[in-house]
Amino acid sequence: MNIKTKNTLPFLLWIMLFAQNVSFSQNYFITLSKDTIACKQINFFDTNAQGKMIDIEYVNQNNETIRLKKKDVPEINLLCQDGAIYLRMPLKIKKTDGYYRYGKRMVKGKITVDVYDDVQTSYKLKENFNGSYNAQGVMKESREGLYMRHVRMPNGTVYEVSGLKGIKALKSIRKYMFECEQYKKEYFSNPKYQTCTFEEAVSDYNRMCP
Repeated sequence: MNIKTKNTLPFLLWIMLFAQNVSFSQNYFITLSKDTIACKQINFFDTNAQGKMIDIEYVNQNNETIRLKKKDVPEINLLCQDGAIYLRMPLKIKKTDGYYRYGKRMVKGKITVDVYDDVQTSYKLKENFNGSYNAQGVMKESREGLYMRHVRMPNGTVYEVSGLKGIKALKSIRKYMFECEQYKKEYFSNPKYQTCTFEEAVSDYNRMCP
């Protein structure tokens, strides 16, 4: 019995430490001043129309529920909630201290992709025809709002790939990705890449070329 206890205790201790580390890695936030606050749980957070975080509730390591509002909310740079990462995305990449929004990291790995999507899609009625249908009579969609996709390369360079202004950046990203022969071969031989999303293509690259 003593031998079994001696063998079991270290294992149980390891399990407890592992569970604690998983908790830390799954729920935490990092402020602009680089302070890391580990949480047992992040219940929710909310931002205003300008992107500023104005409300957050989390459970600290002492099982206390903390609710911060408005000026009491620290300047949070990154937040991890149950493994999902949310982070400040500047509206202008070259002006990181300017206006921003909180987006979600959609792709992790060698190349990361962060997305903020506040775009609403609507369809206009045919009775109020004003160009919402194309020449073939197919209804056009109208999109309003703000959409940003930031792509961080392994060397730290960040590109914005959103709409027409992202075409030039996209060429640079594709050129880098095609340096991996395995991915390049798959890309040009698999018809999937004719219709898949940008995020899917980058996820495949990260898997093939870690």
